[in-house]
Amino acid sequence: MSELDILRVSALLHDIGKLECWAEGRPWSDHVRYTYEFVRECLGEDIALHAMRHHSSQYYPGEWYPKSSVEEIVCLADNFASGADRREEPERGAPLPSPSVELSHVLSKDRIRCKLDAHNLTYIYHETLRNLKSIASNFYEKPKETYLKIFDFLERESKLRLVPADTRSPINDVSLWDHMKLTAAFATCIYLSGWRGRDAENYEFALLSGDADKISKFIGESLRLPDLRARSDLVKEATETAKNFLVDLLGPECVLFAAGGSILALCPLDKVQAALEGVKKSFEEVSGGRITITVSYVKAGGEEIRGDFGSVWEKAQLNLRVEKSKRIPVRQVSLPEGAETCDVCRAKTWSSEDKERILPYDASPRPERLCDECRELREKGKGVWLEDIRGESDFVACIKADGDNIGFFMSGAGFKKAGKASTPSRISTLSNLLHKTCEGEFKKIIGEFKGRVVYAGGDDLLAFVPGERALEAAKKVYLKFRDEMADECTMSAGIAFFHYKMPVYVGVESANYLLSKAKSKGKNRVAFAAIGGTGITPSELDEVDSMEWSKMDTLLEIIGFMSKADVSSSQIRRIVEIACKNPVKAEALIQYSMGREIIDWKYGERLLSYLNSGLLVKAFMVYNLFKGGG
Repeated sequence: MSELDILRVSALLHDIGKLECWAEGRPWSDHVRYTYEFVRECLGEDIALHAMRHHSSQYYPGEWYPKSSVEEIVCLADNFASGADRREEPERGAPLPSPSVELSHVLSKDRIRCKLDAHNLTYIYHETLRNLKSIASNFYEKPKETYLKIFDFLERESKLRLVPADTRSPINDVSLWDHMKLTAAFATCIYLSGWRGRDAENYEFALLSGDADKISKFIGESLRLPDLRARSDLVKEATETAKNFLVDLLGPECVLFAAGGSILALCPLDKVQAALEGVKKSFEEVSGGRITITVSYVKAGGEEIRGDFGSVWEKAQLNLRVEKSKRIPVRQVSLPEGAETCDVCRAKTWSSEDKERILPYDASPRPERLCDECRELREKGKGVWLEDIRGESDFVACIKADGDNIGFFMSGAGFKKAGKASTPSRISTLSNLLHKTCEGEFKKIIGEFKGRVVYAGGDDLLAFVPGERALEAAKKVYLKFRDEMADECTMSAGIAFFHYKMPVYVGVESANYLLSKAKSKGKNRVAFAAIGGTGITPSELDEVDSMEWSKMDTLLEIIGFMSKADVSSSQIRRIVEIACKNPVKAEALIQYSMGREIIDWKYGERLLSYLNSGLLVKAFMVYNLFKGGG
């Protein structure tokens, strides 16, 4: 066991006592005593003392001050983490915090993500203690392996993400887990750089950023459903491999975020070159070079990190954009003269045929030709076909959704709008929240509607659902995104309905085009269209108008009304056909039919209100597609 092993676990658990301290309504300073008791049960007396001695202010007894180099580092790391994360002056709070404690949203001072009373806090404390006692029993025999297990449990399974690191608004939006992890990251970097005393100006850190290049282009290189799935999985696998490299080099605490092709890490300056090279190499080895990743870093002094992390973050983003602008935009292809390329990547010579997939070629169909890499991806992705997703009408829907102005929020402007500063834990929290929403919540929703997610990450979604359920599924995805983002971020979507026997690329390309239509009309909108048996042209898609999400409930209500109303489809069709050309004449026809008792009075009144909503024609298109026989 090395001193670094002891330092990491001490720093990671330094504030764990806050749970019981707050549950019992004890003074803030008492949390170190509760930390001591918790860590002693898990890891023994020595590490318990290291973990508790991380304050040296007048509010703490002298015997609790740092006394060893490990304790001095934990104390300074906590100072860096607290300074970087708690930029605003608390608006309210007492020296004796008492339950309930609230974890607020990083994008809003008013939205509460979680509220915990004394019972909840005590339960989380003892549940965490029980699990860590079991995991930590091998720490002295296998310190590194055990530390990774402790970290993994706290990150993935514990409820520390639900507990604020500080109970006072507006700095109660950072979780206890994020603060403990950031403190451990600073402690690791300080130790690896060498202890230079308590002065923050003696230290420099590197903020490392990585972002995969043109993910959407790579995933969309082939528009076969198995290929889409396999390519999406390859991005995840490459990101996870790059993350694991950093975990081995620096420790898991230093990886602030890693998912969906993006990486953010805190790094000592003397290891930054190895980190940059290792991330790039490990990512691109897994991807076979078919997806590249741009990596960069900025360095910042300890005082700058602690006092103005937002400016460091802005420099890191700018630097990454500059590095991305230097990359070679066109993939270099070198093939023998006369060689025939793969039908998917168009970059390598084809080596095999997929006889299940037939392409038209010079008016003579032939099997699709694949290179070895594309064939391998095809095999990995097999398992779900459109036949498995089709609805009762034999139609499927491709949903392409994308968050609006996410760059605005990730740049820090979103925090400024909420009256907050950009801090490491806020950025990490928002990144993880986006990832959790898209990767986890969206998959649940699409699964509820018997659909399949092809790609969900960052703020993007590509999914296929039975045609009849697509509008409901898309609306639920939108509402979940808005809710998770505290109603500060919106989402736009394009939905293409098409017969399951049509090529997948027809649906994907149409959904992409419809999404761009929704975005161009002011965002926070949805556009949808039905693709006929002969396909659809860009000019026809251009005629499709997007609509605000707020109108979707009315649209679904009209569709439901048409399905159940005691009015013949032919009568509704006639009204809709007239409404397309002259809504005034359609209104007169409805009133005439009501007067002649062709249409029941109450149904007629609802038809008139739906006509006035401007959604009657759109609703009939969907109704006719699924209820009227396509």
